[in-house]
Amino acid sequence: MPNKSIIINYDHCNFKQCIDGVCRAKSACEKKVLKQEAPFEPPYVNTGLCLGCNKCIAECPSKAIEKTR
Repeated sequence: MPNKSIIINYDHCNFKQCIDGVCRAKSACEKKVLKQEAPFEPPYVNTGLCLGCNKCIAECPSKAIEKTR
């Protein structure tokens, strides 16, 4: 069975919708699947940790995060 995971559509990522450039979806993830080097930098995904809870998808104001299989 494949791992549950997410992908980020960087064309939709808009930090103006996040407080002080800190990714809201990253803050919602209990497993710290999303990492962000600095404010206003795009987050990246550590797919090996993702449980598929979809909290980050619901929290992303720009709808830039999607689930994979």
